[in-house]
Amino acid sequence: MRNCKQAITLVKDRCTLIPDFVQQLSFFFVAPAQWDTDAVKPKWNDAKKLFFAELIRNYELATTWDAITLENNFKEIAAVNDLKPGELMLPFRIMLVGGKFGPGVFDIAALIGKQETLQRIEKAMVAFSAVA
Repeated sequence: MRNCKQAITLVKDRCTLIPDFVQQLSFFFVAPAQWDTDAVKPKWNDAKKLFFAELIRNYELATTWDAITLENNFKEIAAVNDLKPGELMLPFRIMLVGGKFGPGVFDIAALIGKQETLQRIEKAMVAFSAVA
């Protein structure tokens, strides 16, 4: 993780006790080993699989890796595929952190970096497809 101070800044408002920081920061350092597939399962479909496959291709080609650019690309791909970004945010969050928690999803992606983001999306897609 390149910037611990930035990660702490993103989660500090969500933490009261020191153990809260462990939960809120752990995914910045270690990819999730499991995902909350129950939260994704009811709404996971072929259109979302295609969206995330296209998102991977888009992000692979990205030359700028910051939260604003990532969010703009995400929303553009959603619009092209006639999907609402709000329906895609929960699966994306769960792909990156394993559950329904954490700071802004594009901030997370920007901090963990391009390769780690892409790997997490790919691994989670396999898990989501296995339970859908």
